[in-house]
Amino acid sequence: MRRPATPLLTMQLETVGEIVRVLRSRLGLEQVELARACGWRDASAVSRIETDRIRPTRRTLLKLADNLADPAVTGTAAEVRAWLFLAAGILPTAREVDELGDRIPDIENLPHPASVMDFGWYVWRTNEWLRKGAGLPEKHIGRNYIELWFEQDSSVRKHFGDLWRELALVLVAQFRDDTARRHEQRWFGKLLTNLRALPDFDEFWDNAAEEPSSVVGWTSTSVEGGVIGAIRSPLMADPRFIVGQILPADEHGRSQMVKLGGLLA
Repeated sequence: MRRPATPLLTMQLETVGEIVRVLRSRLGLEQVELARACGWRDASAVSRIETDRIRPTRRTLLKLADNLADPAVTGTAAEVRAWLFLAAGILPTAREVDELGDRIPDIENLPHPASVMDFGWYVWRTNEWLRKGAGLPEKHIGRNYIELWFEQDSSVRKHFGDLWRELALVLVAQFRDDTARRHEQRWFGKLLTNLRALPDFDEFWDNAAEEPSSVVGWTSTSVEGGVIGAIRSPLMADPRFIVGQILPADEHGRSQMVKLGGLLA
């Protein structure tokens, strides 16, 4: 009988080195055994990876995933690869999204705004309520959510009107907190450069309040006397993706969402 693997999510492992070390230990492998399985001469490469002294390439991570995978103990190669890519800051591609297929939950029929984004806040799925409730442009899949809020002639800014600034302040603070440990990663530097070129973003980024938050779980925001909350959870098939849902936490919050088109009256 297959023994289900303990999800890495519950272990709060953040670096490639931590993940490799834990999975190797679960499989009962010595460093030299893993190195030889990957085609390396000795254990020194594994040692440097496990202590995070080097940043493994994508190719190296794929080798590690193949040799650390065991569906009954550590997970499939695809699952291990996803965790390693998440820790290394390798964003998913459109092809990888397509490969997930029906393992991405159907959010279209939810009665409130919902989305599937990756850890860099790039949008991969939205339902009608989010598209209407946030005034998203027609071409938004694969684009960064913060960019959609701040771009020149933003349809989101026009949609929210006077409420845009209040919501944008909260959103940028949340984004800054979510990505705090990724500021040295290459993709983040490129994204931040692009965002800083957009109208008003610098002001919001430099003055973003420190708000306790988490990539997963429940957060709430007061909006004109009402409270609107968001619940986010990782996609188990690939934890680089976050499934997010926006819900009113009280009647005033519900009224605001109805007004903006995010809910039926």
